[in-house]
This record gives sequence, structure tokens and C-alpha cells, in this order.
Amino acid sequence: MTAESIYLAVVLIAAMVSFYLQRLRADVTALLVMLSLLVPWRPGPRGLEAILTPSQAFHGFGSPALIMVASMFVLSAAMVRTGAAALLGGRLLRRSATSELRFQVTILVLITMFSAVINNTTTVLVWMPPVMAICRERGYAPSRVLMLLAFGSLLGGQWTLIGTRSNVILSDFLHDRAGEGFGFFAFTPIAALVFAACAAWFVLAGRRLLPRAGEKATLESRYDLAEFMTETMAEAESDLVGRTLAELDLASREVSLLQVIRGGEFMPPSPWLKIQPGDVLVIQGRITAITDVLTRPGMKVREELKIDDKTLRSADLRMVEAILPPDSQLVQRSLRELDFHHRYGVSPLAISRAGRSIKERPAHVTLKSGDSLLLVGHETELERLRRNPDLLLLESRPLPNARPASALLLIAILGLMVLSGAFGWLSPAAAIPLAAMAAVLTGCVGLRSAYEAIDVPTLVIVGAMIPFGDALQTTGTAERFAAGIADLVGADSPHLTFGALLLLALVMTQIIENAAVAVLLAPLAYEMALASNADPRPFFLGICICISASFVTPIAHESTLLVMGPGRYRFRDYVVLGFPFAVLTWIVTAIAVPWFYPLTK
Repeated sequence: MTAESIYLAVVLIAAMVSFYLQRLRADVTALLVMLSLLVPWRPGPRGLEAILTPSQAFHGFGSPALIMVASMFVLSAAMVRTGAAALLGGRLLRRSATSELRFQVTILVLITMFSAVINNTTTVLVWMPPVMAICRERGYAPSRVLMLLAFGSLLGGQWTLIGTRSNVILSDFLHDRAGEGFGFFAFTPIAALVFAACAAWFVLAGRRLLPRAGEKATLESRYDLAEFMTETMAEAESDLVGRTLAELDLASREVSLLQVIRGGEFMPPSPWLKIQPGDVLVIQGRITAITDVLTRPGMKVREELKIDDKTLRSADLRMVEAILPPDSQLVQRSLRELDFHHRYGVSPLAISRAGRSIKERPAHVTLKSGDSLLLVGHETELERLRRNPDLLLLESRPLPNARPASALLLIAILGLMVLSGAFGWLSPAAAIPLAAMAAVLTGCVGLRSAYEAIDVPTLVIVGAMIPFGDALQTTGTAERFAAGIADLVGADSPHLTFGALLLLALVMTQIIENAAVAVLLAPLAYEMALASNADPRPFFLGICICISASFVTPIAHESTLLVMGPGRYRFRDYVVLGFPFAVLTWIVTAIAVPWFYPLTK
């Protein structure tokens, strides 16, 4: 093994550990991988040299794959904003909720079909609120359905070229090396068989493995809430009279001021509001914190209540659950650092992460993507929060109203995009960006909304990891590794090599981001196919399907992570239900791909 191969192997191992531990954001890790290729360390004719030149290292940010992925985000936003989701499946979802099994199967089918043309994460974010609302109306436990929402979004990514970003990345790599990528529906026959196998297993056995946690649970019990709400009155002789609410500095004592009641009028807790004699301050916090505040002279306790929906309604307050989407600006910051209560006008009661409530000083905890927050506030403030892209409120909220004309126009644009690719009028690298621009020009999605819809961290991951895949191939590292696997399983056994590659993809996608897996496996898959005297096309098709099978862990994909908190899932829940989904994906793909696309020419 050469020095370059050893260097790249060390970088790869370090990157995989970083992706798995998530101490650094995935896009930061990808950038560090790219920059490692620019570090001069090996002797050359002109001194120390790097593996790649700057132009080679940065060319990933101008690749067709990156442009196609960005265009997919725009098309996803257009589908949502035109209300095509409601037009295509909103009514069906509600009508199917007559029984738990029928509701579960409808979610699995509907979300899979929707995710075939819409970004996986967007699909989950769009459909989670209405699914949660139906669960509350019908008395279904969220834990019995939300896992299917995540799994359906992953299964849907297997169906078409634009189903998920890894399909686009691998198709673009194959096009560069073999002169031809994948058509829009090249994946569909295999994906349909995988879906049929997974759906059949779920109906026959898998649904019995879903947890029943929280079947009749209230929000406060799901968060194991141990907070209390107290009404305190400022007496005339109190030194608080005449001071502003900001001067009380309750936040430093881990206590939130929810509202002020003055003469029967409910008033929001504006920082500049001055306290008058007889004002009732409604404060919330743990018993020890409230007791500390009440030691101040001139504060008289009027009533102390355990926080629940009933007591909050009596105080003109509401309690809601919200989740942090992957692109939230609140990620990597604490509630205290954000001054959350004053900034948003609502009070956080609890934080849930990975299905467990954080009990120790939650205001000081650094927030992560997928965290769930239990919030309390006035309806006016909550209405403002509903328009905030940094938080997704999981409450009774309909899907965006359909604009039939715009929705049908967008469907026509997507149809032309598919036809142009199917009949060879345009390559996908041209058809997808043109469709996205057509959606903007026809008003299906505004230009500002289109820019906001683009997930920049994902583009950074794609652009930064592409040169590493190129380095694996140009240094011969991928070829050596492929030759080693071919020697291990037998160069004359392309089917064994194919099965081993799919298994490797299946394992890797459970622990690291699927776009990174696609970039890392692309050169390896190409060299393994050549080493086995096989056609690279079915090898790439197979790993496209298996890379989307991130069922076994909640950390590898945003879809599985987003449902973890609201569903109160544990890590083992993903293993128990997701492992059979992943194994079925591997078996069906390993058998079906060679049948549709022979491995040897």
C-alpha cells in the first residue's frame, strides 16, 4: 500500500468516526476532509506536495451533482407551497384513520409515494403535524405511526432519480466514468419490490414490534414534567413596585414569568412593564427555584398548581410541542444564550432528546437538530412562532391549502422533466435545474422561498466530499481496495462481490450521512465492478437502493432523527423494527438487480 493510500485511509477513518460521534456538524467534517487533501506532506519535485491542487479540491462545488441536488430542494419547496401535498393525499390520510392498521398502511404508502419526488426530510416535516393531529383526535399513540413516517420517506427515496441526493451523486459519477447515468425510473422496479417486501413484513409481523409508549399520555407526562406554576401578588409595600419586569432578573434564577394579571386583564410579560401594587405575576419553574424567588419580601403566594393543560387554559395560556428542524438557527445554542423567553415570548418547560427528557438545567443545554421542546405561551405569541422556520410546532395544523392551478402546473412541469429524461431529450443534469427554474418563473415558488429551501449544509457535504472520492481513484486506493475484495470473494464471482458491496453500503449508511456514503462508495463500486469483469451500472444501482436503507439507527438520517423525540423512541426501537427492513432491502436488491440488469455484459 502506498503512502497516499495510507494517508487517505487515515482521513477516511477519522471522518467516519466524526460522522458517527456527531461532535462536529457533518458539513464541517466534510470540509475538513476536503482541506486535508490540500495539506502538503508528501515529497515531490518542488518540495512537499498535497494530494490535490486547489482547483481539483474545490471542483466539487461546481459539479452537476451539486446543482441537481440544489434544484431538488427548490422543486420540493414548490410541491409544498402549491399545496400539491394536500391535493395528492391530504384527504386520503384523514379518511384512512378509521383503524390503526389502516392508518399505518396509508402512511407507509402515501409517504413513500410522496418522497419519491420530494426530499426525504421535507416530507417528514410537512406530514408530521397533520399525522400528530390525527393521532390526538383518534387516540392513537404517536409511537405507533411516526416510525412509519420516517421509514416511508426513506423507502420513497429509492424510487426515482430525484428521490434522494445519493441517487443523483452516484448517477453523476457513473455518467462521468461510463458516459451514461441513470434515467428517472431506472430504480423503480427494484424499489417497488423492496417496498412490497417491507410492507408485507410490517403488516404480518412488524407492527407488533412497534412500541406502545404514550398511548394515552399527555404532553406533560410524556416530558416527565416536574414544573409548577404559581400566582404571586406584589403587595403595596413591596420594593418591587415601580420596577420593570426586566429588573426582576428571574431568568437567572431558572424561573420564567408567563404573564401579568392586572385588574382581571391578562398582560404579556414585556420587559419594560412596571409593576404596580396588586399585580399578579404568574411564574413557572421547579419548586426549589420558585421557593428561592418567593423569599423576596413583598411577594405573596396566591395559588400553586401543577402545570397541565387545564391550569394553563385557566390562565389564558397554551402548551405546545415543537421540534428543531435540521436547518434551525437555534442548533448549537442554549435556551439561556438565546434569551428564549424574551426573544420569542413563550416559555420553554422541558427539552426532550433521543426520546428522553433532559432534567438537569435544561436552559443551559446546547440544542441539537431533532430536539423537542415543550413550550407554553399566549395564543398570539404561538401564532407568531408558527411562522418561524427555526421551530416546527407539532399541533393540529392542516397541510398547506392547495392552489389547484399552481399545483397542476407544477405537476405538468415535473411530468415534462421526467419525459425529457425518459426519451433522451435532455440529460437529468439539464432537465432538473430547468424544471426548478420553471417552477420559479411560473410562480409555483417564490425566488426567496426557493433560496430558503436550499439546504446549504447538504450542498457543502456533497461539494466537499466529491474531491475525496476523486482522490481515492486517482491515487489508485479504490482500485487496490477493490482488488483486495475481489481476491477475497473470488474475481470470478461477480455476484458475491456485488452482494458484499451492497452489505458494505447497508452498514455504512446506518452510521454516516448518505450523501457522504455515496461519494465514498462511488469509486470503490466502479473499481470492484471492473475487477470482477462486470458492468458497473448494476453495481451503482444496487448501492443506490441500499444507501437509502438507513433504518437501523436514528443518527444516520434526518428523517429518523426527527421522529425520535415526538415518538418517544429508544435506540432499540429502531434496531428491532429497522433491522428487518434493512435486511429485506439487501436481500431483495441482491437478487432483483442482477435479474433486471445482468452483472456481466
